[in-house]
Amino acid sequence: MEDLNFHLEGMEPREYQINIFREIWSKNSIVVLPTGLGKTVIAAMAASRTLREKLGKVMFLAPTKPLVDQHFSTLVKLLGLPEKEMCVLTGEIDAASREELWLRSSVVVCTPQVAWNDLRNEIYDIGRFGLIIFDEVHRAVGNYQYVEVAQKFLEARRRMILGLTASPGSSMDKLNEITKALGIEKVKIKTEDDPDVRKYINDVKVNITRIKQPDDVREIYAVLKQIYLEILEHLKKSGIFPGSGISRKNLIEASREISDRARNGESKLFSIIPYITAAIRLDYAAEYLESQGYLIFYNYFNEMIHSEEKSMQRTISILEKSQHYKVLLRLIETCDINKVENPKCSIALRICEEAIQKNKDSRIIIFTHYRKTSEIVTAYFSEHSSLVRPVRFVGQASHDSDIGLTRSEQHRIIEQFRNGVYNVLVATSVAEEGLDIPATDVVIFYEPVPSDIRTIQRRGRTGRTHAGEVHILTYEGSRDIGYLFSARRKENQMKKNISKLRDEVRKAPSTLYDYFS
Repeated sequence: MEDLNFHLEGMEPREYQINIFREIWSKNSIVVLPTGLGKTVIAAMAASRTLREKLGKVMFLAPTKPLVDQHFSTLVKLLGLPEKEMCVLTGEIDAASREELWLRSSVVVCTPQVAWNDLRNEIYDIGRFGLIIFDEVHRAVGNYQYVEVAQKFLEARRRMILGLTASPGSSMDKLNEITKALGIEKVKIKTEDDPDVRKYINDVKVNITRIKQPDDVREIYAVLKQIYLEILEHLKKSGIFPGSGISRKNLIEASREISDRARNGESKLFSIIPYITAAIRLDYAAEYLESQGYLIFYNYFNEMIHSEEKSMQRTISILEKSQHYKVLLRLIETCDINKVENPKCSIALRICEEAIQKNKDSRIIIFTHYRKTSEIVTAYFSEHSSLVRPVRFVGQASHDSDIGLTRSEQHRIIEQFRNGVYNVLVATSVAEEGLDIPATDVVIFYEPVPSDIRTIQRRGRTGRTHAGEVHILTYEGSRDIGYLFSARRKENQMKKNISKLRDEVRKAPSTLYDYFS
């Protein structure tokens, strides 16, 4: 592409990628492009031109280490630079070695935490960079390090910023915050309906499955809800929550505020804190029961009852004050944990088996919000099917006895999934954002999530190279339904915001800064 002065090894960019690049070059820009349509290719085009015109080094920031590794591999293939001119930087590399790599490398790929810490400690000079790419740019709000790195870059040089996202979010305030923080002067938006994009879009059929709760689960939930409402009534009488609707988010925010007030002299508030904590725990228990299945609820509630932690014991003491508590215990005791049906597991398994029977090479991802659920689903599939070869895929952090996966373990599992050793990936949110997971035929939401961004990212795991299916499992009358409609409403609002932003950008002046002067 001589006229646009970039060169990519072994590939020809698509028409819409060239069109986008032509419009964003030399401007601080955000590119909004549906999942799977090659945002990284556009970033590589910008990196290539920056280096060819000797405008400075290139920094590529991504929010997670697996994403950093993925983008580095892509850039190595596309840019064709000598190995010594490119590097991945992590906190595991000692400061002296990082300083040398910052100095000698033309392209640096790292997390924003590494970039900000090294910048703050004066390990590198940000003024030597001509382009910084911010992947998943919707994160550039508040005190996230993207914001701090961008501000220093704009102060030092005011060259080119490129933000990439498939899902900028439903809040117009956040969109405005992002554009302001990054000095954005061009927002280039492509949707699935644009003529130059449409021919690359594969059909994705979305199926909503509504499931009736087992009778014993509904009975336990009704009693649990009664105890929860009694605790909320106690909190309302205390004057802490004057309104009628109290959500878990309200409770968590109130817990922090009241703890601070109690420590700062309002000692009478200490007696309220255990009730707030009990309400939060009971709400989690209710969510596990009505959305995840009886087993995860049973394990959680059993841990509460037998815990030696004082805070947990205070929660149980509060529950014991309710006349419904003994009824709850009796219902739990009469349920055989091995016989309580979990319809979501059986329906998810049926969907997987039908897909594999149609196509023995099918690849399927099941998303679960909770780690414990991913463990339960993986075990259930392994026990009940010879067709399905499941593997659990979680993040690197460890939680008590649940040990996270190392980066090398994550890479190994993805390659085994790609090569057919496993045909079903049972994954938590770590698989939603950006990871180089092979194209899948079917995506199953074990539960809806109330986030538009996460919903789009989950759904975007299929339909990349061929038509795909999405199945969203919901329990009737549960918060699953509320989460489903919340995500849908936010996604519709996001689309409206994108259209509005598109219109506003068309009216805006072409540039704000005098670049490359």
